[in-house]
Amino acid sequence: MTDERYGKCDVCRYCVHSDEDWACMINNKVVSAKQSCPRYRPGCCENCSHATIEFGNAVCGITKQPTDILNVCDKYDPCGRLSLNDQ
Repeated sequence: MTDERYGKCDVCRYCVHSDEDWACMINNKVVSAKQSCPRYRPGCCENCSHATIEFGNAVCGITKQPTDILNVCDKYDPCGRLSLNDQ
């Protein structure tokens, strides 16, 4: 992947920040915005902001269909957004 944002904490939905202070909600640790996460699984439903995950089951918010939590989506974007063509 050539995108420089790929795998960085500042595009992860599990990282929160206040000004320059970043924290990982998965590991309960302080991180930096440009740090890379070893748990990062690019494109999988587990890390998708469009997926609804309950008790290990995932439902795609785009297709509204059940999916595997580790499924990799063809609409994946490193910032977790849909492409302009999908909106």
